[in-house]
Amino acid sequence: MKKGIILLVSMLLIAVVLTACGDNKSAGKEKVEMRTYTMANGKKVEIPAHPKRIVASEYLGNIVLLGMKPVGARAKQMENPFLKGRVDGIADIGDPVSAEKVAELKPDLIIVSNDDEFEAMSKIAPTVLIPYATSKNVEEDVRQIADLVGEKKAGEAWLDKFHQKAKESRAKLAGKLDPNETVGIYEVQDKDFYVMGQNMGRGGQAIYNALQLKAPAKIQKDVLDGQDWQKISLEVLPEFAADRMFVTSTSSGSAKDGEKTLKDLTNSPIWKNLPTFKAGNVYQMDFDTMFYYDPLAVEGQLDIIVEKLLASN
Repeated sequence: MKKGIILLVSMLLIAVVLTACGDNKSAGKEKVEMRTYTMANGKKVEIPAHPKRIVASEYLGNIVLLGMKPVGARAKQMENPFLKGRVDGIADIGDPVSAEKVAELKPDLIIVSNDDEFEAMSKIAPTVLIPYATSKNVEEDVRQIADLVGEKKAGEAWLDKFHQKAKESRAKLAGKLDPNETVGIYEVQDKDFYVMGQNMGRGGQAIYNALQLKAPAKIQKDVLDGQDWQKISLEVLPEFAADRMFVTSTSSGSAKDGEKTLKDLTNSPIWKNLPTFKAGNVYQMDFDTMFYYDPLAVEGQLDIIVEKLLASN
C-alpha cells in the first residue's frame, strides 16, 4: 500500500515536471500568426499576419513609409535619394537578387516583382509576387503594401498627410498657373525620345494626381489613356508639346550619351520653335531624382515640381 502511494506520487511529480518543460519550450518559441493572401494573379499564399523580417526586391519606399525597415533590399532601391537616412543597416541582396544572400537573412516574408524571383524566393520563405504597375496611383500603391504587411492604419495615416500636402501644393499654384495650362513629361533615352505618363515615375503621380494638372489632349489620348508611355519622333513633337514640359535624359551607355542627344534635340529648329521653349517653360530635370516611383519619391518630387513652377512665374 505504502509502495503504491509512493509510486503514484512519483508519477504525478514526473508529469508535473514534463508539463512544465513543455510549457517552457512553447514560451521560448513564439507562435506566428499566419493568414492567406491573394496575389494579383489570383494565387493564394500563406504569409505572417505581422511580418518582422521582410526582404524586398521592390517596394522598399512603400515599406519604409509605414515605419518599418526590411532586413534586405536591392542596392538600386536603397540609392533612392528620398530614402536617405532611412535605409541604413539594410543588407544588399544583389541585383539580380542572390538566393543565398536572402536565405542568410532568415526572412519571414519576401516581396518580389517578377516571376523568376518568385520561383526562387518561394523556396526560402513565404513570398508574394506584385508585378510592376499592379497599382495605378499612389493611393493604391500605399494601400497594397500596407495591407500586405499588416499596417493598414499606418498606410491611411500617411495618405492623409500626403493628401493634405497635395492640397496645400495646389493652393500655392492657384493664381500662378492658368487653369487651362497643360503639362507634359518627356525623356531622351539614348537616341530615342519618349512621352511619359502618370505611372512611370518621372514625377507623373505628383503632376497628374497630386497637383491635378492637365495633359495636352494628344498625351491624354495616346499616352495616359494608353500604355502610359509612347516613343515619338522629333517631327511630331509639336503635336505632343505641353505649355509646361518636364524633361529627363538617360542612356544605357554613359550619361554623356544621353546628355549629347538632349543637347542635339534642344538645338534643333523644331525644338527652338516650340512656344513652350520660347516662353522659358521647359524644365530639365535630374534623371536620378525623377526616376523613382514609390510614394516617398512622389512626395519629394511634388516639392521639386512646385518649386520649379513657382520659380518660372
